[in-house]
Amino acid sequence: MKTGASEYELKFMTLADRKATLRAIQDNRDHTDKTQVCWEYKRVSSCCKIIFERSQYPRTVTMLPSWLTEEYIQKALRDFHKDAKLRVQKVWAKPATEKGENFVGVMTRIFVDFVQGDGAEQKKSYILKQAVPSDAPQAKIFKEYDVYNRELHMYDIVLPKMAKILQGADFNDKLMAEAIIVDRERTIMILEDLAPLRYSNADRVKQLDMAHTKLVLDMLAKFHASAIILNQREPDLLNRNYASHFFSRGKKGYEEVFIGLFRAFIRYVKSRPNLRNLYADKLEHIIGNLMGYAARSVDVGEKDLQTLVHGDCWTTNVMYLHDDEGNPTTVLPIDFQFSTWTSPAVDLHYFFSTSLKADVLAKETELVQYHYYALKRTLEALSYKGFFPSLFEYQLQFERRRFMSVIIANVFQPIMVYHGNEDCEFINLYQDTPEGIKFQDSMYENEEIQRRIDTILPILDAKGFLEAH
Repeated sequence: MKTGASEYELKFMTLADRKATLRAIQDNRDHTDKTQVCWEYKRVSSCCKIIFERSQYPRTVTMLPSWLTEEYIQKALRDFHKDAKLRVQKVWAKPATEKGENFVGVMTRIFVDFVQGDGAEQKKSYILKQAVPSDAPQAKIFKEYDVYNRELHMYDIVLPKMAKILQGADFNDKLMAEAIIVDRERTIMILEDLAPLRYSNADRVKQLDMAHTKLVLDMLAKFHASAIILNQREPDLLNRNYASHFFSRGKKGYEEVFIGLFRAFIRYVKSRPNLRNLYADKLEHIIGNLMGYAARSVDVGEKDLQTLVHGDCWTTNVMYLHDDEGNPTTVLPIDFQFSTWTSPAVDLHYFFSTSLKADVLAKETELVQYHYYALKRTLEALSYKGFFPSLFEYQLQFERRRFMSVIIANVFQPIMVYHGNEDCEFINLYQDTPEGIKFQDSMYENEEIQRRIDTILPILDAKGFLEAH
């Protein structure tokens, strides 16, 4: 049994279950029941997190949606496995995300006992992804950006086609979790569970070292390259529903969120004498044009390299396989609600601004170069015939989108590495209620975040991104 646990694994137990399991372990550490359930626990931040470590099933279950019957699962599995004689014997489930761990959707881990047509018995788990309830504060935002239909289309159509393109050139690493069923009527999908396959997240608080970072850049190069080839082969496929990003013009939902977050950032800057005199007024002046400046980051012109980007590539949205020494060997992306047709530099800025250790981020220019050559090699392997910029031009295209880091590094990154104790309800991210302000201010108590801000603001200022432009 490994000694650590991933962010992904922590998502799959409720706090009550974690506490109950800890009590059971403490009461009888030597107990092993006939299902051979193995548990471990560790303290994460200031509260106890219990990890369901190995496959087999938890004792506490949750109610299934009324439509999610054994017959529904059986039909889905029969279609997926192409096995008309497959028989489901039992289905049950547990919540797959803790409150505050996933604002975009509701995830449930489903456990299924079934018998294949050849008589082989199987016990497997799957992930059910659903939209947030319609009365959730963020529901209207996600509806405006059509994030659920976009991800359904990604898993159902786009990602399998991209994977096939890569496999044609002997790139055989998994590109995504396989979809058991994509149900557009119910706006849900059931995906294979990656945890039993030993995929795990890196630590979002500690962030990524160079080895983990380069694996993601290699993966993004394959993602970007296969999308370019797919667009050449089927030019109409990606014209639907891939034009909107967090910062896209004509969309209003995220404006309130980003402006609220940016005001919290300004409040922090004003609280620091070494920052207030230099930057507070400049930040106040640009907030009126915040979304317009950000929109330029995702704009593309005829001379820009264009592709489908992941759109939300950060530590928790990629999962790794590791060897016995703990070295990463493979990486796989998850969560495609914000995939967008734009410059690949958008993925790089987002990833660099949220996920890298400081010493790795210091090599940003070299990392852009690394991605450039990985993308170029992949396109050559895919027999790409078309425009490809010089490295010099690609670096310029990356630099022209740097305003993304004004927002992402200073307001998203503090959320993504947050390990405090305040209530992280979605509305507390950006609203100026007492609870919201308390949470927002606590994001900037992180000393590493404070050092990052001290480093990045002089750079952004010197490059002119804190001025009207």
